[in-house]
Amino acid sequence: MSLSRYIKSWGGYAIRHIPDIANSNVYDFSYCALSRNNRWNVQGEPTLYLAKDKGVATGEFARHFSDNRSQALAKKIQRRQIWRFTAKLNRTLNLCDLKVCSTLSLSDAPYCFRDKRVARSTANFLRSSLKVDAIFVPSMVFIDDLSKWCLVIFLENLPKDSIQFLPKAQKHGHIEIE
Repeated sequence: MSLSRYIKSWGGYAIRHIPDIANSNVYDFSYCALSRNNRWNVQGEPTLYLAKDKGVATGEFARHFSDNRSQALAKKIQRRQIWRFTAKLNRTLNLCDLKVCSTLSLSDAPYCFRDKRVARSTANFLRSSLKVDAIFVPSMVFIDDLSKWCLVIFLENLPKDSIQFLPKAQKHGHIEIE
């Protein structure tokens, strides 16, 4: 079965959290290629991570502090602004759909994505070979509930003007990690 039948346009809402400081800009994606610890991209690949809702965003943010950040840094940036984007994407693939994972010959999905090498290899193939705009992926916090997704956006496959694919952003409160 061809993977192309699963590539679909998608429009909806997704959440981003950013530092709660005065000069924060929700459309500033300059940090999206800097991390060496991301699951779905390697350093140098411009990748924006969004969440289905505030609960998923909070869970993922808290998980990253326990996995990847020092306590000193955590205390400095524990309060975050939540923004809700309206998204309009032309080429998405849903890795929360086990039929898609089977077509990709991924065994033990979604649990195989706990291995960053599997996640990064899968994402690299989809972003480079199939030129998808974004992939829906299982939240590592809620891995047993595939309705709780993260949206991984491959910025190099989209227009430079992010308003074209994220036309609206609305402040949606705060989260705080203690």
